[in-house]
Amino acid sequence: MMIYPRDDERAIRIQGMVSDWAASGLIDAEQRGRMMADLEVDYRRTNRFLRITLFLFGYLIINAFAGLFAATLDLREGFGVVLIIAAVGAFVLAQWVIAHYRLYRFGIEESIAFSAVSFAGLGCAIFLRGGFSSVRGFIALAGAAFIVFARFGYLYAGVAAVLFAGCIPLNFGYAYSDTLRRLLSIVILFLIFGLARERRKDHEWEFPGDLYGAIEATAWAALYVVTNLKASQWLLVTMDDVAQFYWATYAGIWILPAVGLFLAIRDRHRWMLDANIVMAIVTLMTNKPYLNGVQKPWDPIVFGVLMIVIALGLKRWLASGADGSRSGFIARRLLASERERLGIASSATALAPGAPQPHSHEPPPSFGGGRSGGAGTSGKF
Repeated sequence: MMIYPRDDERAIRIQGMVSDWAASGLIDAEQRGRMMADLEVDYRRTNRFLRITLFLFGYLIINAFAGLFAATLDLREGFGVVLIIAAVGAFVLAQWVIAHYRLYRFGIEESIAFSAVSFAGLGCAIFLRGGFSSVRGFIALAGAAFIVFARFGYLYAGVAAVLFAGCIPLNFGYAYSDTLRRLLSIVILFLIFGLARERRKDHEWEFPGDLYGAIEATAWAALYVVTNLKASQWLLVTMDDVAQFYWATYAGIWILPAVGLFLAIRDRHRWMLDANIVMAIVTLMTNKPYLNGVQKPWDPIVFGVLMIVIALGLKRWLASGADGSRSGFIARRLLASERERLGIASSATALAPGAPQPHSHEPPPSFGGGRSGGAGTSGKF
């Protein structure tokens, strides 16, 4: 059961939608004021920048305090037990802070709750005398992150739980083949995808259906990454481990985006639509390496031209429909939040490693002030 009442969560989401409509010019200030008056909730909230700052500083301070406590008492044997106790304490403390100070996505309470996840993961990993176990650690991380998600409704905790769960079989060690580890990870991620999809359908797109929709898309995307051997080549020990699995994964990287796009379009699922478009692009990028083709210098140019042609063709096709749309899909962005996200994505692309840097001319060589090596003459000679 979530700590925030469901009606409050829905009111807060509708507040965001109303503000977005007003910023997009779909409603005027008077209409926005009347709507907001009916959606008031009694919580302390802050802006996104301060929330992130408080989360980071709070998380660092809490973990530093735990480390200082362990170093001061020279805890070696029972440090795992102490961390598990600290995880329970942090989880309880986060609930008390929210109830006492009426905080909602304020950053501080989030840092306390997420510290419980890291304490539980590390504590379980070093709990037994057998030494550090990454499998136990990821199991604890996945379970603790899901508990935080279920109690507080933090979407990033749910996403982390999916990723941690998918990593559990990948840490089974070299006694298991890479094929078996990947298959187990795929099974886990597919089960999570199915469960999240059913939960999302139970609530449609109202809270918490929107959260389960994001988790559904995350599990599907993670399933694709594990399937694509070229996108997750860092997980391979040797290619011989997946020789019998190779061409099945090649078929999978084409099937998954196609099936995902079909489901996303049918369900009007924006998270799935975006994820599967990225997956389709990655499939095209890794197709040549999969077939052991020779990379050419002009491959990125051809790929970029192909993307431009597809984008322009799709935009013209959507705009040519009745009222500029086809089955409810349009070729332009109506909401200010969508335009903002597109701007952030463009900025991230420009700042990505390998992006062209501003050209700078090297200064002309200077021959003044040097020393001649032979006769000891100065540069003024």
